[in-house]
Amino acid sequence: MHRVVYFSNASLELTFPAIEAIVEKAAERNRPLQISGALHYNGLNFLQILEGPQQALMPLYLQIRKDPRHSGVVKLVHERILTRSYPDWGMRLFCGAPKCVGAPTGMSPGDTDLPAMINAFFGLGHTMAFAELR
Repeated sequence: MHRVVYFSNASLELTFPAIEAIVEKAAERNRPLQISGALHYNGLNFLQILEGPQQALMPLYLQIRKDPRHSGVVKLVHERILTRSYPDWGMRLFCGAPKCVGAPTGMSPGDTDLPAMINAFFGLGHTMAFAELR
């Protein structure tokens, strides 16, 4: 099992409904591939955490890098993990943008300090919401 975390700049043309549709489609596509994760959005940037088998995860990450709906993709983490942080999610959206508030609950513990990473990039109080999920 592997985890990939990346940061990118959202296209300025992206609307919030379009981002919700991206997440919904990703959830459907990821489940059969045994990929789970979360997409954090602050109105300007994305921080995405993807977890799953390396043979499925890496082709997906390479496809994501080419997606024109964002730019400046920077891989922050690629690591082996023992336990998923998002075991039951194909993909879930967390948002600090004005039109999106709150976070769902009910996650298992992960094995890295992702809350600090999220807070460092977004500084929007995601650490507390993310900690509740863990």
